[in-house]
Amino acid sequence: MLTIAALTIKKAVTLFALVGPVTMIPIFLAAAQGLDAKAKSRFARTIGISVTVALLVATFLGMPLLGFLGVSLGAMQVGGGIIVLLLAIAMVLGKETSFKGSSPETDGRGRRGTSIVPLAVPLLAGPAAFSYVMGNNVWQTAADLVHVVLPILLVGLSCWISFWVASNTQKQIRQSTLDVVERVGGFVLAAMAIEMTASGLRQLFPLLSPAQ
Repeated sequence: MLTIAALTIKKAVTLFALVGPVTMIPIFLAAAQGLDAKAKSRFARTIGISVTVALLVATFLGMPLLGFLGVSLGAMQVGGGIIVLLLAIAMVLGKETSFKGSSPETDGRGRRGTSIVPLAVPLLAGPAAFSYVMGNNVWQTAADLVHVVLPILLVGLSCWISFWVASNTQKQIRQSTLDVVERVGGFVLAAMAIEMTASGLRQLFPLLSPAQ
């Protein structure tokens, strides 16, 4: 039992670092700009649930689905890296809302909505997190499912809580401060996107890997 608990904690911490909800707070605030408090809370909950569902699907169906479609993990990393890079450029230029396409979306009563793409997938639940859960989904007994499923549920909950807290404290932060954080976050995100793309290219083209 202690082994399962230790493995669960280890996987949860690693997956939390790969998903990185705290680093995505500026992007969440930009996506939720213009929404009222209730709508922001619903958006935070939707993001948390979406991340959880995406990671669970990747855990149990990821490898068979990729094999069926003939898509390699490297190709998924390159595709995700390109999307993240485009968002990073948009953040630096202050055009992230237009990139996410959240402005034109409205519900039946004309109120503006938000999109879980690309925030939930592939920024939070992205190639790195997908590859981790797909590579650590081995289970033989019902007890093993604890360290397979519980870390994903905890990380999804952490996304929900992180964004809910951020949406409730946003009014205490000046817009100029948010703008600076957003621009800096764009540069960091661009570096992450390049790293993600490079990792995918190395998988697609092994000759690009440094000689051992």
